[in-house]
This record gives sequence, structure tokens and C-alpha cells, in this order.
Amino acid sequence: MSSDSRTVVWFRRDLRVDDNPALATAAKEGSVLPVFIWCPKEEGQFYPGRVSRWWLKQSLMHLKQSLRSLGADLLLIKAESTIEALLECIHAIGATKLVYNHLYGPSERKFIIRIVVSRATGG
Repeated sequence: MSSDSRTVVWFRRDLRVDDNPALATAAKEGSVLPVFIWCPKEEGQFYPGRVSRWWLKQSLMHLKQSLRSLGADLLLIKAESTIEALLECIHAIGATKLVYNHLYGPSERKFIIRIVVSRATGG
């Protein structure tokens, strides 16, 4: 494990500590900044209803407690742009890596491509 390595772990729908490949990989390599970013504007027609938002809040509280018991604190961000918020987190801690678990829908693939391009161009 390299103590110089800093990794942002981006939580999306995978709000768990157990059986979380991204978190496990990051924890082996150095310090970890767990992040959950919610961008209501990006939800579009899929904006969650009241019950879904309640479930999300409960799940995030549970995840925050689980991470705290492991010595990490979940950073919860409400933002206008997920990409901008991720890049701010990466730059703020001087992260050398961004890890996340894969989601396999077409919109997720397009979104990941935008993140990779932003990162590659120094965004």
C-alpha cells in the first residue's frame, strides 16, 4: 500500500461497504475519500419520488455510519454537475485515482466517457 496514493471512491447506486470492489481496491492502495454526489438537474425525467428520496437518505446514513466505523467519512455533495463535483474532489485532495463500480446502462456509459474526457483534458 502506498501512503502517497489518494483515491476518490464515487458511490452511485452501490451504497454498501460489503462486496464493493471499488472501495476494496481503493482501500488497499492508500487513503480514500468516499463521495456521493446528487445532481437533481441531471435526474431529468427520472427524478426520484418522495419514497425513493427517503430510501436514498436512509441508505446514505447507513453507508456513512459503515464507512465511519472503517475510519472514512462519506462526503455528501449536492451539485449542479456531477463531473464538476468529481473533478473538484479529485483536485482538492490531490487524488491520483477515481474509482467506481460499473453501471451498465447506455446513459451511464456516455456519462463515464464524459468524465474520462474531462479528466484527460485536464478539466
